[in-house]
Formats: sequence, structure tokens, C-alpha cells
Amino acid sequence: MGGIMNQASSDERLLQIDEGLGALNTTWEQWDQEMAKVQKDLEAGGMDWFDALEEVHRRYVEIIRRGDSPVDFDRLGTLLDELCAIYLEVDAQERAGIRALFENKQRVLKHLHSYTGGRAASRLESTGDVKWLRLGLAAASISDRRVDYRDLLICLGELWLAAERVGIAPARHFSAVARISNPEPRYGDRSTQDLLRGFRRSGHLRSIKRKAKRSSSDPFDR
Repeated sequence: MGGIMNQASSDERLLQIDEGLGALNTTWEQWDQEMAKVQKDLEAGGMDWFDALEEVHRRYVEIIRRGDSPVDFDRLGTLLDELCAIYLEVDAQERAGIRALFENKQRVLKHLHSYTGGRAASRLESTGDVKWLRLGLAAASISDRRVDYRDLLICLGELWLAAERVGIAPARHFSAVARISNPEPRYGDRSTQDLLRGFRRSGHLRSIKRKAKRSSSDPFDR
């Protein structure tokens, strides 16, 4: 009976998380539409397309920096923390169900990479707690290569370097999350499982490490 109740409770919490993410996704899409209108107004005022795009991006970043965004990023981060933790504990069928939650939440789906290379990496480095490494990898697994995987490689590199900086060997954690990731290839290319499993030997990681080493030794970057 307890197991049934626990399962019911878990399903109910997943539904609540899904609803929360859906509401945030809607708010974010509406904000994107508002910012797209700002860009059109700038272009109508004589600014060329590229300059208008850059100006809108600058305003967008500044609004987020000030904490004035209509999107509650603190709540988004908290919901993803919980969802990623659940993802690591459930079976393959339930993990597929969690990945499917993002099919109609494209704006939040795109944020999963930022979660990996941003929130998870920074909290891993500030706390030294390995849970943030695993949560960041779970987010990468959930995104399942549905967004530009080149961005994902950069974010995975940030996560890897953060782990090394706090004395955690990330390879076995990458391998562990690879084992529970989708083994099906995406777009005729490698699967998420393959990408995570092979990341330690990838040219992308070597390149990221070289850039980080050059940056740390360049006095003009300090």
C-alpha cells in the first residue's frame, strides 16, 4: 500500500512540476513576442536588422541581470532541480516520460543547456557537492539533443571543468548518466547516450580545456 501511495504521490508531484514548467514556458514565449515587437519597432525607426537584434539582446540580458524579467528564473531553477533529481531515480519508462514533458515547452527545453553549464556548474563549483554534477548531467540527458548540440558540448565542458576545479573526477558520473540516457540516435547522428559516454575522449573537451588553460594564464583575461 505504501508503495502505491508513494507512486501516486510521485506522479502528482510530476504533474505539478509539469504545470509549473508549462506556465513558465508560456510566460517566456509571450516575453519573446514582446521583444520581437521591440526589434521590429527599432527596424521601423531606421536601425538595420543586425543592430536591432543586438540591441534587443542587450536589453534582454540587462532585464534578466536586474531581476526584472517576467520569467521567474528562481522558480524555474528550483523546478528543474527537483525534476532532474527525480529523473536520476526513476526507471527507463518514466525517464522517457520526463523527456516527453518538454515536447510542447520549447523555450524551457532550450534553457536546459543553460541549466547544465550555468546553474549546475556554478553551484557545483561553489559548494563542491557532486549532486550538482549529476543534476547538470540529468538536464543534458533530458534535453536529449533536441537543441543545437554544439551549445550542449560547451555547457558540458563548463560542467566538467567545474567538477575538476573542486577535485571531483567527472568521467564516471558522465558514464553513469550516459547509461540511463536515450540510446536512440538523433538526426542520423549519435545518441545522447553516446555523446555523454564519449565526452571524456572528445576533441570538444580537449579544445575547451586548452581554451581554459590559455585564459587562466593570460594576464589580460584577469
